[in-house]
Amino acid sequence: MARKVIGWVLVITGVLAVCFPMLENIAYDKQQQELLEAFDLLGAMEDISFMDEPESVASAEAPVDKKIPSLEGSRGIVSIDKINLKMLMFDGVTENELAKGAGIMEPQKDFTKHNIGLAGHRAVADGKQFNRLGELEAGDEIQVNLKSETLHYRITSTFVVHKTDVSVLEDKDTPQLTLVTCTPLGSWHPPDRLIVQAELQEVENR
Repeated sequence: MARKVIGWVLVITGVLAVCFPMLENIAYDKQQQELLEAFDLLGAMEDISFMDEPESVASAEAPVDKKIPSLEGSRGIVSIDKINLKMLMFDGVTENELAKGAGIMEPQKDFTKHNIGLAGHRAVADGKQFNRLGELEAGDEIQVNLKSETLHYRITSTFVVHKTDVSVLEDKDTPQLTLVTCTPLGSWHPPDRLIVQAELQEVENR
């Protein structure tokens, strides 16, 4: 009886050893497909009607967990002084999140450990969202206010990739912030994405 049990255990272990890499690849492929769809969504909704940003966003000190309808579900605020940008951040990149602010492409990632992809539209008419992202250069600073900490980033590079290139969201040796939007500004269904990457410099606990 004991031999039979050991035999079954060995068989099951062998099957798992063979199947695990396969399952891991399936999960990876699924994640890549979701990221590709998110990149594509940015170019498919250039005519979206943006919601007005709440007054609370005007102050980086405003608590983002207040029960205000427009702030519901927000993770924090991303600010870039150089281009006068202050936007709420939401988990996910569906039409709902991108109409309200910037969408966090992989919400399960940790801002202090990983490469965080932040997607946003470029609203030409109203001058909102990520429309001035092209003005940023290496050395410029980005601030992210979360509920309990403030993160300071410095931009390291800006470049353009095809919408199928999601490798820019891969984790690096140091925590990163990757901003993604359509380019060129004003184009209908543009095939390219403007990328702004920044490296985490400091974390302030509040």
